[in-house]
Amino acid sequence: MTAQQRESRRLSTRLVNTIRPPLLKIYGVQCVLVILASVMALPSGRDNALSLLIGGLISVVPNAYFARQAFRYAGAAHARKVASSFYRGEAGKYAVTLAGFATVFAFYETLNEFILLAAYLVMLLLNILLVAVWRPRSAE
Repeated sequence: MTAQQRESRRLSTRLVNTIRPPLLKIYGVQCVLVILASVMALPSGRDNALSLLIGGLISVVPNAYFARQAFRYAGAAHARKVASSFYRGEAGKYAVTLAGFATVFAFYETLNEFILLAAYLVMLLLNILLVAVWRPRSAE
């Protein structure tokens, strides 16, 4: 690898780290909150707590996959890779979300649909809030 290639790779890595939100922090917080909420919901019934946990995870897991794919590359030199990973992440996110809901509705008979969907929506909103709060400072 030439010195120019190493410098280009170093700048590309720095650019990716500059624009990438702290993904582990965002999805770690969401997972902890979903688990805490489901534990706190145990007194209202095992099925309610499990519905809350599953609904939250159906939101968090596909979004984490998308974010991982979307922020793999950055910069004009990687424009095709950026576009391709973005589309791959979006398609994967929809596939995992649909598979999650289909699996739960097909096999989980004592499901509380309201709690499941409410947890899913709350986690989507929390994701937006956390990304806004922890956005990279250099992007301002």
